[in-house]
Amino acid sequence: MICALCKEKEATKKNTHYLSDGVIRKCLNIGGTNERERGYYFDISNGNPFVEFNFQRIDEVNLEKGLGRPPTDEELENARKIPFSVDYVFCNTCEKSFTEFESKFSSDIIPKLRNVNLNQINHLNFEEVSLIRMFFYIQIWRNAICEEIFSLSPKVEEELRLIILNKQVKNINHFPLMITYLETLGGDMSFTENYVGSTSDRNPNVIFMNDFVVQFFDDIDYVKYNKFYGLNDEVDFKEFVNFEEEVFKVKVLSNIKRKELLSNIINTEKVKQTLSFLEKSFDLIWQRMFYGFPPIQIKQEYIHGIIGDDDFTVLKYSQKQIAEYTEKFIWDRIRR
Repeated sequence: MICALCKEKEATKKNTHYLSDGVIRKCLNIGGTNERERGYYFDISNGNPFVEFNFQRIDEVNLEKGLGRPPTDEELENARKIPFSVDYVFCNTCEKSFTEFESKFSSDIIPKLRNVNLNQINHLNFEEVSLIRMFFYIQIWRNAICEEIFSLSPKVEEELRLIILNKQVKNINHFPLMITYLETLGGDMSFTENYVGSTSDRNPNVIFMNDFVVQFFDDIDYVKYNKFYGLNDEVDFKEFVNFEEEVFKVKVLSNIKRKELLSNIINTEKVKQTLSFLEKSFDLIWQRMFYGFPPIQIKQEYIHGIIGDDDFTVLKYSQKQIAEYTEKFIWDRIRR
């Protein structure tokens, strides 16, 4: 396979993190430590709302402790995988090019954000425009290459590839880019509350990288306010869109706001997933019993009996309670 960046050399590099390991590691690892291969991360896109996390690399003994039971073969297989990394997509030369910018970002930018008193500060200005943009362009482009749900337009993807390949540092500020730093207080353990992953949204393309959130737009004409669970504020939204800037502005979300954001995301997404899961499960049960799909009105009655007028009510029920309610609902219909 040919390297996705240079398109010349053979892609021989294994275990390339397409989201920089130095940024996301504290989020993925137990206790926020820098030790590799001993963490887990939340998976808010899981199809089963009663299964809340997948494991990173972790030994079988600790995996059993985390689950409270012996792991299944599938869970063991998942545990052997390192999330956000790929094999044989890039060559060693291009990997070194990535590392050059990532190391510079880690040494010059991160210390100005992490473990710094950001009380009453809603943004920071950085003169290192090219470094910041190049670092996040690498994240955005690699994520588009390696992550199935995340995509860029072919034109933008190719332009970013050439910028990264040629280590271009001038005239690269024509893509609207928003970076939010999530103030994370409380020691290393607090970093494990953050998320790592990306959405399937376009304009903006959104990536969560522990205490950094990236919002990338193809073109200035596509920039439009989106609350995004409280990440953005309509009052100052445009202020934090970096475009043809001379100084790069990073929005700072306070630790309290960070927790509100993460809570909003997990609750809203879990509500959607849970309701979808329940509807599909109800369809399946009804088909098995009556050899056909349930009438829409009956399915609406079933869901309304769980949530009433508040979708978030569904989160308070256990799997056992849902199963008991479902059984009673169907038998009540049979007896009518």
